[in-house]
Amino acid sequence: MEATGTRAAAGPWSLVVASRRGRLHAHRGEHREDAGAVLTFAGGWCAAVADGAGSATWSRLGAAIATHVATHAAREALQHGAAPASELGPALQRAGRDANSAMRRFAELAGLALRDLRTTLLLVASHAGALASVQVGDGAIALVTDAGEVILPHAGDAGEFSGEVTHFLPDDGAVERLGLSFAVRPLDGVQAIVAASDGVEDPWYPFARHAAALVAQLRDGVTDANAAAAGVTQPLRGNVFRASDPVRALIDWLAFEKRGENDDRTLCVAWVSSPSA
Repeated sequence: MEATGTRAAAGPWSLVVASRRGRLHAHRGEHREDAGAVLTFAGGWCAAVADGAGSATWSRLGAAIATHVATHAAREALQHGAAPASELGPALQRAGRDANSAMRRFAELAGLALRDLRTTLLLVASHAGALASVQVGDGAIALVTDAGEVILPHAGDAGEFSGEVTHFLPDDGAVERLGLSFAVRPLDGVQAIVAASDGVEDPWYPFARHAAALVAQLRDGVTDANAAAAGVTQPLRGNVFRASDPVRALIDWLAFEKRGENDDRTLCVAWVSSPSA
């Protein structure tokens, strides 16, 4: 599929995730290897973005399995509104383990090597006034505060060279890496949360500097004045968050241009759309 996406709402939060096939894959007639998912539940939401490894034959299946299982497992653990914020950590780590186990079971049943399913995973959950995240592989999770500050809870697992990634699910050690990456903080003062595959992070590098400008384009609209933020050429004009179809608008936004950047692009954005209850 060339592109896909979905939207959701949970309390004061609106969410949209979209995934678009990269130009290089389209030119070669190859599949989109990214995946994204978002689910809501009583008192919160969870979202996942995954980027299947280009060297892995069935990585698109690995990415789809990882995002589906991780978000459903997180929702199952957190959907009871009375669960305290302290449950976030165990819930996300269990979700990561469940995704890894599901990928391993699939590989066994399909007669595949584990490396054939390699994928990154960025998993975020909001519950009981707190936000938690885990990450294995590259890509970026960013929090943008009311003051425009950008907080990156994870360093990512990029290697020494461009495009090199040091950890993937379902490799040995990936679950331990997810556990070590766990981060949690209060949601007070956070206006937007972004989870991006490296197809978005790389053109907007360094993300710590440019994530606020990215969110501003989506929130306030793309204009002639900001369409070249971070050196990215954005032919789209107009607002994404307030579009009649935010999913379609975000898919169109993902068609931005930057020389040498032709990878699949997947982006999940959550933003405060109404005052907290």
